[in-house]
Amino acid sequence: MRKALCPGGRVSFGKRLLAAGLAVAALTTGSMFTTFATETPVSVTYTFSGARAEKPGYACGKITVTPGAEAAAEGYYLVYYTDEKGVLAGYDELATVPITGGKVSIPVPDGLMIPPDATGIAVFESDKRFLDEPPAIDTAIGVCEIPESKRLKSLGDLQVSFGALSDTHMNYQPYDRGAFEKLAYSLDFFAEKKMDYLVITGDATGDRGENPDLEAQYEKHLEILNASSFPADKVYEGIGNHGNTPQDAPLLDQYLGGEDEDHPYEGSPYFSLFKEGKEGQRDLLFIFTGYELKAPSDSAKYETFSVEQMDWIESLLTEYGETETNIFMIIHAPFLNFGAGDRKNGGYGACIPFKAEYPQTMRLKGLLETYKDVVVMSGHTHVTMYDGVNYSTEGEKFARTVHIGSNCQPCGYGGTDTYARSTDGRYTVTPEYGSEGYTVEIYGKYIVFTGYNFSTGKKIPAACLLMPVSKAAEEEEEVSLPEESSEPATESSETASLPAPEEEKDSFPIGWVAGGVAAAAGVAVGVTVALKKKKK
Repeated sequence: MRKALCPGGRVSFGKRLLAAGLAVAALTTGSMFTTFATETPVSVTYTFSGARAEKPGYACGKITVTPGAEAAAEGYYLVYYTDEKGVLAGYDELATVPITGGKVSIPVPDGLMIPPDATGIAVFESDKRFLDEPPAIDTAIGVCEIPESKRLKSLGDLQVSFGALSDTHMNYQPYDRGAFEKLAYSLDFFAEKKMDYLVITGDATGDRGENPDLEAQYEKHLEILNASSFPADKVYEGIGNHGNTPQDAPLLDQYLGGEDEDHPYEGSPYFSLFKEGKEGQRDLLFIFTGYELKAPSDSAKYETFSVEQMDWIESLLTEYGETETNIFMIIHAPFLNFGAGDRKNGGYGACIPFKAEYPQTMRLKGLLETYKDVVVMSGHTHVTMYDGVNYSTEGEKFARTVHIGSNCQPCGYGGTDTYARSTDGRYTVTPEYGSEGYTVEIYGKYIVFTGYNFSTGKKIPAACLLMPVSKAAEEEEEVSLPEESSEPATESSETASLPAPEEEKDSFPIGWVAGGVAAAAGVAVGVTVALKKKKK
């Protein structure tokens, strides 16, 4: 069991900082909030920016760490959220960046959420890229309080919720990835969180060329669903780039289809799901798109969507796009070099390209440029959610795109330029370690994605997302920061003695970590299977 950070009563965060030798300086300029550490002269600045810089809950901006003469010359800066007790419990680090010897800038991407319980951030020096347990607050080298006006104290009443997974890959079980156990654990996790539904973006299986008995993979997947504590008839799955040939695509509906799914024709790989909201609440529409390829993973060579499917998608968006409906579109793969899901020119193939020779894909692009309130959820690349490529609107010019890491084998860059399939940048993927996903909660005015590392139970700050339910709803509830004095307060002797800021040497995105892989560790998960009928 994790030891409490501050056993034996609540102590004021500010008082404990003073006791630890950390003075909170009152330097406030516009949307910039700065505090200084005195024993180790490091300044930490958090500047909010973007369209929602003055709205509570939105984290977008930049964290700047400026070292003084006594600061470490090598190692890593670890940035954590804090509350009145210390490091915010249940969360991993917000960012890990190498110490360069100069000022370091850490962009906080658009879409990230300041956790509702967070009151500040703290920076720690470490010789490790990450820590399994959070550091003690009295070891922080710099702290920065988040002003009251940026704290989202209430989300309102919860209307509906669902879990979100991708790439469960029953075909990975023989490769020591723990596919069966990880899916079983995730289902029980969502049951414990009392999610109303579970949405899986695709790739429940592999391809028939890898294992001719594709039906056995679907049977195992269904077996695990039926054995879990989560209601199997509340699980909805799209088709991915595996098992999607004309011969095999109907197996998805045969084994995993639900009676409340609306398929335009029997066995179609695409379908919709409409859930009417309670009185005074918004409705919910899921649009599950389907690959229609000549061969698996050929989205870079062929048109992904048929004319009929695009006509169907357009009709749904036309009918519901301007109504009080939250629309979530499931597209297994992200778009190539566009939106969330991978780095530009990233290391994973078979993403969906926008090309003139693919007119149906270009139709989809045009629709999502029109209906910007749609939330597009994709997986496919397996990129770990720690890598921070989880959200994009392409500068408010496109729908909200959200990336979901793999439930079975998250991979990524780990601070390097090379995509690695065997690690999430923290530990090697094993049967016990390596599993990610979201809880999604819809409130009256907000949609909240909370990213989890299921192997440790920790929340991933780089995958905690906040967005308005719609642009219209946001405009109805404009919230502004109170006007702040543009003149800094009188500096204390400690801050006055700081050296002049050095040249900013490096800028690292959220999620950046240096290369290297540690030994495997994590929480083992188990599965107990007992057959019972699921859906059809």
